[in-house]
Amino acid sequence: MRKVILAATLFSLITGGNVLAAKEKETQTQQFIVYYVNIQEIINESDKGKQAKAILESKITKAREEIKKREQEINKLKEELKSPVLSAQAKADKETQLQQKIRDLQRYRQDMQIEISNLEKQYTTEIVKDVINLISNYQKEKKIPMIVEMREAGIIAADPKYDLTKTIIKLYNEQAKQ
Repeated sequence: MRKVILAATLFSLITGGNVLAAKEKETQTQQFIVYYVNIQEIINESDKGKQAKAILESKITKAREEIKKREQEINKLKEELKSPVLSAQAKADKETQLQQKIRDLQRYRQDMQIEISNLEKQYTTEIVKDVINLISNYQKEKKIPMIVEMREAGIIAADPKYDLTKTIIKLYNEQAKQ
């Protein structure tokens, strides 16, 4: 009788071990896949991102032209101040005018930097908000366990087949057209 119990115990241990080994092997073969996106690339490559960039570049170009125009006016006043035929009063008036134009130029530069910076933040925030909503909906629809932002997650290397950036750009562009 002891031999039967011992044999049964050994048999259950062996088969139980095989069941545990099979479950362990099954767990090892299941992979947790993490999909990722590059938000900066989406901002730069999406239609809305390109449109925002074009608007900003246009503003920057106009500001540079205005700065150049004002600098030319300042240089013209500096040249006029060198004239020996100017009376003391005319020279003082031109000097005051020159100082005012220099202050105006400095103020204009600062104002334009702030305006362009604020516009860039506004556009970026709007795009990121839209893209995050789109990614969230995509994740739920496709039942993807996790989508991370490549740079923020600190991903150093990843299989490109899990990169959803181009897919999200395409979806975002389609959404923007509607």
